[in-house]
Amino acid sequence: MPLRGCRNLALTDILSLLVSVPFTASLYPLQRWIFGEFLCKFGNYIQQVSMQVTSVTLLAMNMDRWYMATFPLETLHQRSTCVAGVIVCSIWLGSFLISTPVLVYTHLQQGYWDGPQQFCTHTFPTKYHEQVFILYNFFMVYLLPMTSNLLCYTTILFQIGRAREDPNDSVEVQQLKERLDALRLKLTRMVSLLVLLYTICWGPTHFLSLLQGFSPHVQFSYCLYRLKIWARCMSYISFSVNPILYAFLGKNFQKSFKKELPFLFKKRPAIRARNSVHMEMQVVQ
Repeated sequence: MPLRGCRNLALTDILSLLVSVPFTASLYPLQRWIFGEFLCKFGNYIQQVSMQVTSVTLLAMNMDRWYMATFPLETLHQRSTCVAGVIVCSIWLGSFLISTPVLVYTHLQQGYWDGPQQFCTHTFPTKYHEQVFILYNFFMVYLLPMTSNLLCYTTILFQIGRAREDPNDSVEVQQLKERLDALRLKLTRMVSLLVLLYTICWGPTHFLSLLQGFSPHVQFSYCLYRLKIWARCMSYISFSVNPILYAFLGKNFQKSFKKELPFLFKKRPAIRARNSVHMEMQVVQ
């Protein structure tokens, strides 16, 4: 599951960079929406799907780490590529279905900002529906991977600390246990770093949404507009930093990347070098 999870996160990063970032980046200098209602709905929908997939993938990776630490022998038979593929497909299908309200309630709306303008925004039937949507994103999309990671890391540390060396175990068995403990910690730290990056980068966006949705004294202003730009840029930083973490933290990801794109890692043939050396030897002779 770790490799499948990293691929899933990488796919959401690419999807967000291709669909959401270009339109959002053009919105800030133009200060209005010029791409029509279809791209308004589609862009927000894909962004919500990407957030949902990222959150549930991190949760699945945390549960996989916990299961591996708690039931190490059972994981040898139950953790397979087929099971991971079914989980990944289920995550995407569920995220597309759960994010449907964004597709329904996103519309073009007329507003005023240095003159009459057209904006792409969420238009919910009531204020209550808007607050439910904000709370869902905050608790289920933002806090869920963070709390699950904390519980997973605590459980793994408890399992490792509770383990005691059995004097009847051979040297090979003791070395195997030490390697398993080291592997658990390494994988857990990798997932923890991904969750920490997700928490830091997406925190400002969710907290600003809470502030706008539940504080009656907050009014839209130029200062709030600049804060929203900064928060959105912070969320997009995660899309750029995640691939670096995938490349440097996991050897399996590096091997898989080389397998998927072998032409980037082909060694140049040494025929030319041999020919040049042979010609130099002939000249010397």
